Amino acid sequence: MIGKVESVNIQSGVIIETTLDPVIQPFLHDHQIEGRPVLPGVMGMEAFAEAALCLLPGWHVATLEDVNFLSPFKFYRNKPRPMTIDAAIHPQGDGLLADCRLIGSRPLPNQAEPQVTTHFTGLVRLTKVRLTKERLTKERPTNQRPDAATVAAVGVPQGHVIEAADIYRLYFHGPAYQVVERAWWDGHRIVGLLAKGLPTNHLPSELPTALAPRFIELCFQTAGVWEMGVQGRMGLPLHINCCSFLLPVPESDNTRLYAVVTPDRDHNSFDAEVVDTKGNRYLQLSGYRTAAFPGAVDAKPLKALQAAMSLEEVAV
Repeated sequence: MIGKVESVNIQSGVIIETTLDPVIQPFLHDHQIEGRPVLPGVMGMEAFAEAALCLLPGWHVATLEDVNFLSPFKFYRNKPRPMTIDAAIHPQGDGLLADCRLIGSRPLPNQAEPQVTTHFTGLVRLTKVRLTKERLTKERPTNQRPDAATVAAVGVPQGHVIEAADIYRLYFHGPAYQVVERAWWDGHRIVGLLAKGLPTNHLPSELPTALAPRFIELCFQTAGVWEMGVQGRMGLPLHINCCSFLLPVPESDNTRLYAVVTPDRDHNSFDAEVVDTKGNRYLQLSGYRTAAFPGAVDAKPLKALQAAMSLEEVAV
């Protein structure tokens, strides 16, 4: 997500210009709304993390906070489009805090000046310490539970299971972003299993990501299954209070990962975490809110989702 560093300044931070091509990048080609490529919110978060780290070797992302998805970043006529990433970095406590914006500029007919829009904003908290399960266990305060990186393991699905075929009759995502293999309701939470063998997220594929964007996407889409099944609406990302990164991405492809998403009806939001079968927790998401996608959800596939969700068990 990092192209050319345009400027670096102590007061204003780093400004980066990047041009993305929806013909080339799978995360754009497979993320089209009504036939138009749209930058996934999770790749906007990735851009913030990469921008914050680009001049700071040896630092790591601890959290992304107060992330706002203000306006979709669209690619018109399937053409490449430049974007600007602005990261103002300041010391805070033992770490650093980067105040980030993703900005787009677009020429409009009969206007002398281009339209400039701030699409996403967010804070990236950086630390010198790279967390591991062993370090969390060794350095935890004595009043914490035995392992702050683990939670109760995900149980075997009970009752109806929603398969990917039903989910992606509703969602607009292409193969690289069809991240949910199946989902189920356990009576309190909606659980989504990460699909195996996903196509490449980005090209060149050997370039590493700073975050695990499709882990976050798994949380988003699993929450969306609940929204469609219970509320009859499709939601697009609007806000995240905090996204914490607890453990590195597992090296083995055989590790099955799950998004465990808890709806908060009082605040119209979701809390989520990505865990493996042993309960190891890789990331935690809090205060995720959505904005309703305009237009009705197609009723026919929705009926299958509603039946699988056993609505009589989750009704208020």
